[in-house]
Amino acid sequence: MKINYSVFLFICASLLLTQCKVFDNEVLVPGYIYVPSYTFITPNDGSKGDSTSKFLDVWMFSNGNVEGGFGFPALIPIQANGNTVISLEPGVSRSGQDRERLPYPLVARFNQTVNLKPNVVDTLKPVFSYYPDAQFKFIEDFDRIGFRFQLDFKQEGDTVIRFSNDSARTPGKNSGMVYLTDSTDYFRMVTSEEYTLSRTSQVYLELDYWSDEIIYVGLIAQTVSGSDVKVIPLVNLFPTINWNKVYIDLSKDIAVIPSAYRYKVYFEVKRPRGQPAPRIYFDNIKLIEG
Repeated sequence: MKINYSVFLFICASLLLTQCKVFDNEVLVPGYIYVPSYTFITPNDGSKGDSTSKFLDVWMFSNGNVEGGFGFPALIPIQANGNTVISLEPGVSRSGQDRERLPYPLVARFNQTVNLKPNVVDTLKPVFSYYPDAQFKFIEDFDRIGFRFQLDFKQEGDTVIRFSNDSARTPGKNSGMVYLTDSTDYFRMVTSEEYTLSRTSQVYLELDYWSDEIIYVGLIAQTVSGSDVKVIPLVNLFPTINWNKVYIDLSKDIAVIPSAYRYKVYFEVKRPRGQPAPRIYFDNIKLIEG
């Protein structure tokens, strides 16, 4: 059976194009990155405080492209083969709100080049630390000389004491305990100094706490004129059954009052009448700008 030569060429060309499309549409078999856990470190000289942390997620980037945020432990497929720059950032819940997860902007990325292979799992255990240029406005870890808060509203006998027993946040180190008399139904402590905070930077208040009562956290803003003081409530920290850590984002709150330029941090406790003395522990309070 004879066939027209031009028709034959057309059929061949069509088959070739079809094969090219099949190859073009092939799905690349991914390599995998497994991140079981992390380590967070701070300098031994205490300049950036203790290394307590509560990173809930790991945010991953491959060659600069975001792959997303994943809870620990994370097994993440990467649509790439060969040498790939993997970048990891720790994730936190913004101001203690679990529905708002984001990379913590004051901690540096962990970078490593990985030779990804199809269906092969590579394990990374990132070591995180603060950015070198992060500015620590104050650190209260109850291991330093002095106390960075003053008791603003209190009854006779109310005080803050250091303790280092089994209930302390870190074994062998001090934590702070608020001691309230039976007649106290309102207590507030405020930083002794005022701090200048930038509206163009990331500003966070870190805090470890353990409390039987709600702790109200806020800022007291001093205006440029010096004659006006504004109170800015931030978050309510609800009772816990053990130590917890929170990362409170101040970046939006310090922009609320354009005339403000210096701030104090306060903690309040409103104790119901007739209730027994509550347990209120603090540690590793850090005001950080980066």
